[in-house]
Parts: sequence; structure tokens; C-alpha cells
Amino acid sequence: GERPYYVTPIFNRHRGRLFNRYNRGYIASAQRFPEVPRLTPQQIEALDMVDALCASDELRLDMDLRPGDMQFVNNYVVLHSRTQYEDWPEPERKRHLLRLWLFTPGLADQPAALRDRYRDMEAWQRHPRPPSYHFVDLQEVTTH
Repeated sequence: GERPYYVTPIFNRHRGRLFNRYNRGYIASAQRFPEVPRLTPQQIEALDMVDALCASDELRLDMDLRPGDMQFVNNYVVLHSRTQYEDWPEPERKRHLLRLWLFTPGLADQPAALRDRYRDMEAWQRHPRPPSYHFVDLQEVTTH
């Protein structure tokens, strides 16, 4: 019964902190729904500027993650992405990436505009899906 898209500002100030929720792909994808307002040329220019700033050598930090590395990122504070990669055809050489949604006390006080995302998580908890990985294989990858 929910809308198939979110309505939320990209940047939110809340109690002296700046939060963001930016995913250009999601913004563009929402344009397929007729009830979503069309992006204006000025809004598209602003999104292009955010993309350019994120890609700039001056502001961007590249990280080379190796097997066994972990990266913890607050999605509402750090704009981040992954570069493209070519995977190996052999199952034992395939890339393993596991995403963990960790809710910490530091995120407990957030703008109301960001809370809609947690309705999805609550629904996933009520109706969990089986893992997309085999635990024994995962254990072998993470223990060496």
C-alpha cells in the first residue's frame, strides 16, 4: 500500500548536523511515475553539480579494498559509491561483497525525512528472505 518511491530532501539539517540522502539513479528512476513532479532544469543542474563535486580529484577519496577488509560508512553522512569491476568466471575467484545495515546509537537521532527507510527494514525483518550466499563458503572466505 506504500508509494513505489520516496519523497525526501537530499540534504537535511538536524540539531546542528548535516545529513544527506543522495542517489542520482533513484532520483532519475522516480521520474517514471507520472505523479512525481518533473525535475526542473535548475534541479538537474544542481544534481549535475553534486555529481561533479563527488567525482572531483579535490574532494574524492579512492580506497583499494582487499580480501578481508571492512569498510563502515554512514550512508547519511558520507556520499560514497563503488567503481565498476570485472568478476572472475570461476566460482572460487568470484567477488564477495556483503552489506550489513548496522543501526548505531549515533544514528538514533536523525531527521524525520530519513526515517521512512526504516519502514522497509522493519518489513524485511517481518518477512526475511533466505541468504543469497552459502554460510560455509562465506566462513571460508572470511577466515583467511
